[in-house]
Amino acid sequence: MRGSHRRGARGQAAVETAIVLPMMVFLVLGVLQMSLAHQARLLNEYAAYKVARAASVYRLSCGPMVRAALMALIPSMSRTGVNPDLRARFTGVARQVLGQNRPPGVAFGGAGAIPLVQVDYRVSDFRPNESFDVLLEVGERPMKVHIRLAYFYEYRIPFAGWIISRVWLASQTGRQWATGADPITPVRRWAGEVTLASERSPDWAVAQRGIDQGYFTVPLVSTWSMRMMSDPLPNAVLEGQCR
Repeated sequence: MRGSHRRGARGQAAVETAIVLPMMVFLVLGVLQMSLAHQARLLNEYAAYKVARAASVYRLSCGPMVRAALMALIPSMSRTGVNPDLRARFTGVARQVLGQNRPPGVAFGGAGAIPLVQVDYRVSDFRPNESFDVLLEVGERPMKVHIRLAYFYEYRIPFAGWIISRVWLASQTGRQWATGADPITPVRRWAGEVTLASERSPDWAVAQRGIDQGYFTVPLVSTWSMRMMSDPLPNAVLEGQCR
């Protein structure tokens, strides 16, 4: 009797472990992944400031804006190699991303290529030939540049990144995934067909291309505004996008 009871207790413990352990593993992985994503979000706030400053100083030139964002975000990038020399590792990643604005170590082909960062900018209260060395009159607003920086950060923790990226995309599109068991059915049902295109994140289509190719991402978005230090370039548009 006693032996039978012990075998039953061991069997019950094995069943409970089989049920609880996967959830606990996913919880730990999820917390780790979200912690890394929070660090990247903080860096993205700083990167948005750097982009606004580059836009202000370099008169809405796209190249300096994109490079400023990438340089600020390199510490959060995953595929940086294993070189113990941190300076050499940073330099290597900088060479990869600055020229192409593509995720390091990820091969995208043709139309499937996605940018690592995407900068949307807009100038308000534009006045040509504004005198920047005198005070504005009372009630007059300064010319400002407004930045929206989207960083297509890679979620690399196994399984957690797969789930997080798909839950986000389901909340944007209501998309059903062709898998045996759809883990995001509640999110997909909640999104349904009520999410209009105008209400979605403007970055969802870019992120979807990456997710479909195994680059699990959720765009991290930050905004910043800054007074223009000089007039925009003569041929610069006052509202646009840089990649």
